Amino acid sequence: MSAPDPVAELHRLQAGETVNLSRRRFLVGTAAGALVLGFGLPTGVARVQAAADAQRGTQVPAFLEIRPDGTVRLLSPFMEGGQGPFTAMAQIVGEELDVDPAHFVVDSAPPGQAYVVMENGMRITGGSMSVRMSYPTMRRLGALARAMLLQAAAQQLGVEMSELTTTPGTVVHTTSGRTLGYGELAKRAMDLPVPDPATVKLRDPAQFRWIGKPVRRLDAYDKSTGKALYCIDISVPGMLHAAVQHAPRLGMTVGQVRNEAQVSAMKGVHSVHRLPGAVAVVAPRWWHAKRAVEALQVEWLEPAADSTVRAMPADFSSDGWLQHLADATGPARDEETAGDVASALDNAVTTVEASYHNQYLNHAQLEPPSALARFNPDGTLEVWLPNQAP
Repeated sequence: MSAPDPVAELHRLQAGETVNLSRRRFLVGTAAGALVLGFGLPTGVARVQAAADAQRGTQVPAFLEIRPDGTVRLLSPFMEGGQGPFTAMAQIVGEELDVDPAHFVVDSAPPGQAYVVMENGMRITGGSMSVRMSYPTMRRLGALARAMLLQAAAQQLGVEMSELTTTPGTVVHTTSGRTLGYGELAKRAMDLPVPDPATVKLRDPAQFRWIGKPVRRLDAYDKSTGKALYCIDISVPGMLHAAVQHAPRLGMTVGQVRNEAQVSAMKGVHSVHRLPGAVAVVAPRWWHAKRAVEALQVEWLEPAADSTVRAMPADFSSDGWLQHLADATGPARDEETAGDVASALDNAVTTVEASYHNQYLNHAQLEPPSALARFNPDGTLEVWLPNQAP
């Protein structure tokens, strides 16, 4: 019988299961000597149960690991789509933890309620909500981690916590000048309970080093040098690739595929599939799937009268839609009202009347959207995909 997988056990623990996880296996699963902080999900089962009713921000708002070399790994509750939340989370947590954001390694957190840290109870990356709806929570995360490191240093140096302070990545004993790096304290700090959030004090904004300051993007180098892995880069043994040909307009459906037999016989083709409003070809190699799906001769049918899809009309044009909006009439709608607008306009020396419009921009990304699904021998299904709301 094989030994239990410590990493798998940690994932089960993170999901809320009761796991008989020894200290040794916990260390193996988290890289021995690292401080792994799952706030609200302590390593002891009793402490997990005790934290069940804790306030938001103490039940695993993020998964923070301080490594022996002093670098910090942060599992971000938010997705990095190029708009900067990984760097922002490092700034916020690093400010209270007292670690330069440049020393962070940030990854996407796995799915699960543990990472729902937004004030509205959601977990979504969009609408410019990542920072403004998690700011106090993520600051407190850093402050809790710093408090644990201070407590560990007090024990190791045999002094009171009140005699200690921090500089970036280091605990300092103010009287003797002795210092301990965060990496040196990680192993001791890992055994400490998470402090009561009410006991930690957040930094005075006047003392901020990184919040509100320009810092180098943490994801820029890997993305600009081709080192970043996207969903389309992932590969598993025996996988098949699918390429899709979509209907010319939304709402159209697949009719006859005139040359399906010939395409099915093309080199490398595994199978041809009809989808809602699309056709797909599956092959062991992407290039074969792409060439085959482009060769399919599809008869596209107009939407049926009872179609539930809001179909695009055959005569649709952007200019025509703009004119439709310009000609449309209806009740006025005040998005924001302050003061006596009507009076101000009536008494203005000069008034300007104009209509403004801008073109519809394609919400496209550098990463071609793709997904990978794998059924495992144990009946489970693993899915990799670009998702703003895991």
